Amino acid sequence: MQSVPIRCLSMALVLASGACDLPFTDSEPACEGWKPGDVVITELLPDPEGADTGQEWVELHNPGRSAVDLRGLLLYAARPDGSQERAYLFEASVPVAAGDYVVLGDVRSGAPPAHVDHAYGDTLGSLGNSGGLVGLRCGDVVVDEVHYSGPIRSGVARIYDGRLVPDAADNDDASRWCDAPASASGTGTRASPGEANPACASPLGGSDGGVSADAGVNPDAGVPASTCLSPRMGTSRSLSRPRPGDLVLTEVMADPKAVADTSGEWVEVYALRDVDLNGVILANEGSGRAVLGDSRCLELRAGSYGVLARNGDSTVNGGLPPVLGTFSFGLSNSPEAHALRLSLNEVLLDEVSWMSAATPGVSRQLDPALRDSARNDAPESFCLTPKDVRYGLGDWGTPGAENRPCAP
Repeated sequence: MQSVPIRCLSMALVLASGACDLPFTDSEPACEGWKPGDVVITELLPDPEGADTGQEWVELHNPGRSAVDLRGLLLYAARPDGSQERAYLFEASVPVAAGDYVVLGDVRSGAPPAHVDHAYGDTLGSLGNSGGLVGLRCGDVVVDEVHYSGPIRSGVARIYDGRLVPDAADNDDASRWCDAPASASGTGTRASPGEANPACASPLGGSDGGVSADAGVNPDAGVPASTCLSPRMGTSRSLSRPRPGDLVLTEVMADPKAVADTSGEWVEVYALRDVDLNGVILANEGSGRAVLGDSRCLELRAGSYGVLARNGDSTVNGGLPPVLGTFSFGLSNSPEAHALRLSLNEVLLDEVSWMSAATPGVSRQLDPALRDSARNDAPESFCLTPKDVRYGLGDWGTPGAENRPCAP
């Protein structure tokens, strides 16, 4: 079955009224199960060298751990204000392997060039050279959408910074995009279709997973700088980088009750020796990742706990103790496979996993007798915090403090 263009603003209107006179089949391809961020837009070429017609393209990335199929999705493009939308429905199967890229191109005749995996023909028209938006949706679910603005340079793709993990929320921030850098030869189209993007040349702003020049991170390499400013000493010193086994994930609050999840979710980590968390990555089972960074040393002394939270302000996060670092991704509450990982320079420091749904207002804690990075691998090493142990506005947990023993 061939994919067909959609030139109406609403799929619902098309199906209900038969507008546009398009040759739809009896039913729209199924698109159940899609969530925001399952596929992420990472690069686009709105203004190729020479004629735009037939040469524009959009790159997608699958950041998840399982393959996806674009069948049933709509790829759409519009002006920056959302007007004059044109869209393309994937009726045929377009699989994207876990961690892989797919390039969708405006190819109107003949075989697609080597860098294009799937052609959408002329259905999107021409992407705006002075700005616009491109997105993917499934029914009412916007899987990803990005706005881009000018000036767009001819023969230069717009890329999401290669130092950052592709994320459907973080790529909404225009400061995380840049013009693709020149190739080693200095000739040809500046782009990386179907591959991981290179780093943007200039430092980025942002937080919670971004990489900034003042974040204790080398802006050229995306790795921790060698020094930081010690809050205790008031002077710069060398970083004490954690090794596998130095950090232990000990407690998770995935569903706070006193405040909204976006304000009150948190994770607790325990240190077995003096370490700095600068450059450490906290990640979940999906595409959520945050680089912990600051110009100051994120010091965690041996035998102490650190709290990583969605919000560092105790007046809005449910009354947490001082927060060592923040993250922007959400912690799922559903009864499915969950994981949290700490890593540094692609080396796993610690990981925990579980299958149960979160209990509203109650943290999930590691039994203190099992506090090491091996024994916390077993889900049964964790239990719900006892009801008589509260913090801040009344949720159950021990953020930044010793956990309670789990009942036998």
